[in-house]
Amino acid sequence: MRRGLILLLLGLSATLPAQQLPLELTLERAVQLALENSKAHQVSELEVRGARFRQLGNLGFLPQVTLSGTKNLKEKLMTIVMPSFTPGGETQSFNLDFTMNYEFTLQVVQPVFTGGKILLGNKNALLDLQLARERERNSREETALNARKAFYNIQVLDELLKAHREALQLAENSHANIKQSFDLGMASQYDLLRAELAVRSARPAITQTETLRQVSMLGLKQLLGIPEEQEVRLLGELGFAEVRLELDGLLDGALTGRSEIRQLDLTRRKVDNLEKLAWAQFLPDFSIVASYNYRADTFRLRGRTWENYYTINLGVSLPLFTGLKRSSQVGEAKVARHIAELNMRQLQDATRLEVRSKYLSAQQEYENILLGQKNVETAREGVRIAELSYQEGLITVLELNSSHNELTRARVGYLQALYNYNIALAELQKLAGVDLHGGEK
Repeated sequence: MRRGLILLLLGLSATLPAQQLPLELTLERAVQLALENSKAHQVSELEVRGARFRQLGNLGFLPQVTLSGTKNLKEKLMTIVMPSFTPGGETQSFNLDFTMNYEFTLQVVQPVFTGGKILLGNKNALLDLQLARERERNSREETALNARKAFYNIQVLDELLKAHREALQLAENSHANIKQSFDLGMASQYDLLRAELAVRSARPAITQTETLRQVSMLGLKQLLGIPEEQEVRLLGELGFAEVRLELDGLLDGALTGRSEIRQLDLTRRKVDNLEKLAWAQFLPDFSIVASYNYRADTFRLRGRTWENYYTINLGVSLPLFTGLKRSSQVGEAKVARHIAELNMRQLQDATRLEVRSKYLSAQQEYENILLGQKNVETAREGVRIAELSYQEGLITVLELNSSHNELTRARVGYLQALYNYNIALAELQKLAGVDLHGGEK
């Protein structure tokens, strides 16, 4: 009986679904998952493959080989009338067949001179490939930055949730002490009401933070490609470390290595080639055309029914008038080149401003972090003194609650500065293309 019960329990346990273990995530693992599962990044990788195929398709200096065949389905023969060679004789009609029913042609066209059209087209195809690779690099950096921001956001919300729960615990402890004093006749009804109000006021902040964390976690899971039902546990805490930033080095790195600037530089080089290509339309094209033909009236593989011949020609093509199309292409290419130059200057100015802004923000937020640490330490001591002073009757319940609120505000300010500092470093790292290790402990 006991053995059967054990077997029954084992069978039931085998049919139950296995409990899914929480997924533990570090910052590095989160960035890796984002790069592996981001749809936008996968699209950029596929665009690189497409650009590589387009570049192979622009090898115009290679010969073009064509095999073609025809069969006459119906034809009208040429008829000529021959006069009689004898006086008074009748004229005679003859049908001339200059075509054959079956004909096969192998043609080879080798460009010799195109005025640089093939070379410039191949250069632009290579630039398109480099542009696709640069967009892929920018997508990778942007995806990593978004993953860092989402990870930092949840870490801050975890710490903020701890701060609000600690504030609730302080309010509940204070309420319990005041309730006890009220029962002994040592505290007023007003003090008890203010203590109850402090407890109720602390709870909505916890609920709001928990809701915000749930939404942020869903966003992180979507970014990393994690199922919504999968429990995720973040490892590590959001810390900080002083990073010595050099403005000149950051500016040089951003102006030479920022992906958007490199993309615009490649686009400008492509526009220069397009202008040269427009001027090349005024030059003639030379090519060698060789063809080898087989033809016959009947389709038979055996016997000497097939005739063959070949031709080798030098072809020249020069459009004399295209309705002002070539001139308009040259003018359009010149305008596009000026636009690219102006866009480059505008982007460089914007990059300098953005780097300086992030640089100053990182420095300011680091000072705010140090100040926030002192504020939290001072606020904790203020809470301790306020609780002792209230017990001695030296301060009112309003001053006691104010000390609790001051501690919460100090912790929130510290966490905000901590988040801003790490985000500024992450954005500087993307802008300047340097490795700044200031976000993790």
